[in-house]
Amino acid sequence: MEIEFQGQYDKAAVFRAVSLANQPSKRGFLLRIGLAVLFIILYAAYFINVAGKDTLSSFDLFRSGRHLITLLFIAYFLFQPYIAAYFAASNIWKDPGMQRPQAGVISNQGVAYISSTGNRTEIAWERFAKKRMKENLIVLLTADGVISFFPRNFFKTDADWERAQKMVDFKVVEAV
Repeated sequence: MEIEFQGQYDKAAVFRAVSLANQPSKRGFLLRIGLAVLFIILYAAYFINVAGKDTLSSFDLFRSGRHLITLLFIAYFLFQPYIAAYFAASNIWKDPGMQRPQAGVISNQGVAYISSTGNRTEIAWERFAKKRMKENLIVLLTADGVISFFPRNFFKTDADWERAQKMVDFKVVEAV
């Protein structure tokens, strides 16, 4: 059974797909938040301690400055997946191939892209290491970083869209 897809990406779809592919797992997200909250509490306790002193030495001022810089690094650590996704999506969108119409089929063997000249590029299901599915977007990522994504409007009918979702859900097995 083959499910045909055809369409053209828009900038918003590219940014949504890359953001979804780079989204940390729930466990990773909670770990990042937990570490950030822990460090912020420690720094808040430090600054409350320093603010309680009547006079501050130059050493205390330099230490406070160093801690403020460290807070910036903590903020970067917290938002790094989103910053990286933005720059990756920008680079992907600049590729002229992304702005051309896309066509192909999703089958039991995998995903096949068919160029306007008739060349066929296939990606087997076994190569996909990660899948993310939303209401109107399917995102697949290989272990070596190749992203494939399919907005809802790439499929002619709702039945094709639902079959594509079911096939991706069944065929792509993510590592635990």
